[in-house]
Amino acid sequence: MGCIVNGPGEMADADFGYVGGAPGRINLYLGKQCVQYNVPENEADERLIALIKDRGRWAEPAPA
Repeated sequence: MGCIVNGPGEMADADFGYVGGAPGRINLYLGKQCVQYNVPENEADERLIALIKDRGRWAEPAPA
């Protein structure tokens, strides 16, 4: 996670990234490549989860 200025560098070693791109907008990264630009922030969580699931990397959290 990060801001538009430092975000890509902060998550350079991450598999997936969630970076603020503009007010109310999020850019989603797969590695160092931005794969979804200007996602409305109210949709960004769901789109990030979908991206992770599409890559077969999602694991359901353990029940509380």
